[in-house]
Amino acid sequence: MQDQIRQSREAKGLTQSDLGSRIGQPQSAVSRIERGGDLRLSTLLEMARVLELEPMLVPKGLIPAVQALVGHATSQEGSRASDANSIPLVGGTPEDAEDDNQ
Repeated sequence: MQDQIRQSREAKGLTQSDLGSRIGQPQSAVSRIERGGDLRLSTLLEMARVLELEPMLVPKGLIPAVQALVGHATSQEGSRASDANSIPLVGGTPEDAEDDNQ
């Protein structure tokens, strides 16, 4: 989780201080969270909002499947866009899955 927060923050071009000020926390709190420190649910939700992420609760038995889907969607996105600032898929449905349902 902390790696996704850091990667998403960096992809948006935000410093720890920038993110901290947007969520009402000091830079040191963002640093602690990115190093794996404890955080409140309200802080996680606020960080997700600012970073345009979707927190999800996934049953343990489905984690390998979700990781495979996320990895698949991320690799497809990487092959479509050469933009180094693209944000990895963290939650929700891959865009190409919507086309299959229509």
